[in-house]
Amino acid sequence: DREDRKFCKKLQNLMIKFSVNGKIFELENDINVYDFLAQNGYELKFIALERDGEILPKKLWHEHFMSEAKAYEIVTLVGGG
Repeated sequence: DREDRKFCKKLQNLMIKFSVNGKIFELENDINVYDFLAQNGYELKFIALERDGEILPKKLWHEHFMSEAKAYEIVTLVGGG
């Protein structure tokens, strides 16, 4: 009914929304960058993270939260020889 739709819309506005490599994520609770990447299966040792156009140094991943930006790009480092 109408009240349910209002509640759902209000809840959507409370969701944390951001994109990672173009994929949209919506979270109910904020999470730090390190935990988000680890929980989503990224090999943390071999990636770099761009946050809204700027590199976020790995040493800051524990203290910054996913809600602090709108768009993330993850780059996987590949070795060659």
